[in-house]
Amino acid sequence: MISGLSFDDLYQKASEVLKLYDVVDKAVEDIQMETGLRCLPSCRECCKTSGDSIQVTITEFLPLSLRLWNEGRADDLLRRLEDVPDSDRCILFEGSGEIRNEGGCTEYAFRPLICRLFGFSGVIDRLGRVAPVICKYVKTGYPLSVERFTEKFSSGLEIPVFSDYLKRVQGIDPHMGSRTYSINSALRKALEYVGMRFYYSSKGFDRTA
Repeated sequence: MISGLSFDDLYQKASEVLKLYDVVDKAVEDIQMETGLRCLPSCRECCKTSGDSIQVTITEFLPLSLRLWNEGRADDLLRRLEDVPDSDRCILFEGSGEIRNEGGCTEYAFRPLICRLFGFSGVIDRLGRVAPVICKYVKTGYPLSVERFTEKFSSGLEIPVFSDYLKRVQGIDPHMGSRTYSINSALRKALEYVGMRFYYSSKGFDRTA
C-alpha cells in the first residue's frame, strides 16, 4: 500500500506540490535576476540524458497524473510507458524543435524538482557545506554570468539546496515521497496509482487497500 488517504486528499497533495513548485520557480527566478545566470536558448541537453540519471519521486508527478486522468490521456501514456526502459530518455521530451522555448518538455508546467533546479541549486558536500552545481553548457555559453554567480555566492548569496526541497516533498506524502525512481518509472507509478484511486472512487470506495 502506498497510501491510505482519502481520494479528496490526493488533490490536496497535488495542490501542495504545485505550491512548492511555485516556491522553487521564484527562488530560481531570483537567482537569475541577481546574477544573470540563464539556460542556453532551446538547449535541451539535460533532457537528452538517460532516464536513470533523472531521479524523481512519485509525489512530484501527482499533479500531472491527475490532469492526464481527468483529460482522458493517461491510458495512452501508460501504454507508451510499458515499452520504455528506465534508461531511455524522459518520455515527456520532444526533440523536434517545434515546442516553444521551454526546452523540449511537453508538460513543462508539471516538470519535477530536478528539472526546475538543475543548474541553479546546490548540494551538500562531504564537509556539510553548500556546493553550487552549474551546468557545463552554461559555463561555456555564459562565462561572465557564471563568474558573477560565483562571486555573489562567495559573498553570501543563498541558493536552493536540492535535498531541502526533496525533504519537503517527502513531507507532503511520506510514502510516495520517500524514494526516487528513474523519471519514466516515477511517472508510470504515479499514473498507475492515481488510476487505481480513480477506479476505487468510481466504485464508491474512499480508500485504497
